[in-house]
Amino acid sequence: MAVITPVPEAPAGSRTPAPEAPAGFSATRALAWARWLPVIAVAAYVTIPLLCSIAYAVLPGGTFSLDAYSVLGSDAKLTNAIVRTLLITTVTIVVLIAALVPAVVAVHLWAPGLRTVLEVLCTLPLVVPPIALAAGVVAMLRWGAQQGRGTTPNAISQFLQSPDLPLILVGTYVVLCLPFTFRSIDAGLRTIPLKAIVEGSQILGAGVWGTVWRVVLPNMRGSLLFSVFFATALCFGEFTVAATLNQQTVPVWLFTVSSTDFRASIAIAVLLNLITWALMLIATLSAAREARHRD
Repeated sequence: MAVITPVPEAPAGSRTPAPEAPAGFSATRALAWARWLPVIAVAAYVTIPLLCSIAYAVLPGGTFSLDAYSVLGSDAKLTNAIVRTLLITTVTIVVLIAALVPAVVAVHLWAPGLRTVLEVLCTLPLVVPPIALAAGVVAMLRWGAQQGRGTTPNAISQFLQSPDLPLILVGTYVVLCLPFTFRSIDAGLRTIPLKAIVEGSQILGAGVWGTVWRVVLPNMRGSLLFSVFFATALCFGEFTVAATLNQQTVPVWLFTVSSTDFRASIAIAVLLNLITWALMLIATLSAAREARHRD
């Protein structure tokens, strides 16, 4: 028969020692927090100025008010600037997509060796400061104007600077958007079997560009949306080129009105920032959803 030995009880007032944490537990937790520090720092760097601007725009004297946004309906110059900027944005997007998508598709299908050349050409605007680009455009327009009234260069110069639709600004914005939209469209085409789709459609009797329009473009919706929203953000946020070319866009209006109604300029700038963020968020979510559906 087995003998059961009783376990001695702990003395009164004594405590059972807590189990020690693993040796690397605290270091792992510290490392996890350290990984988030850059994200927190960037988020604070971006959001704190925006929150301060919102507070300045809608809390004059500590009371909530939307009076700063009254210029949206009362300032004719702002209305004209918004309409002009929207028109410039629309034409820029159309020209950008219509020029870049066929070029990138053609390179992927028929000339893969030229992809590097196209990438270098589209990336060149990154190494040219916008003010230098604007100075070159101004010099070209000045040369056309100096040829005299009635000459073809003078007529072209005047046509490109039309205040209703300044095509010279559209062309400049297309160039500035090229580095980012090229990478977006190129990445979108790399995620789909482009050659297989085109060859299969040709076997069934469809044309190349009809296939691109009906099949390829819907499958790269996320890339196209990013390109569209990036171009929109650039057109509504670019100041240097528009001011140098003396074109009255929304950023130029903000700079002009800031000397007389600083609170209104901050309020409109905050609104533009929020709209831009919303557009970029929509593009990001759309790209992520498209990637999930493709998987």
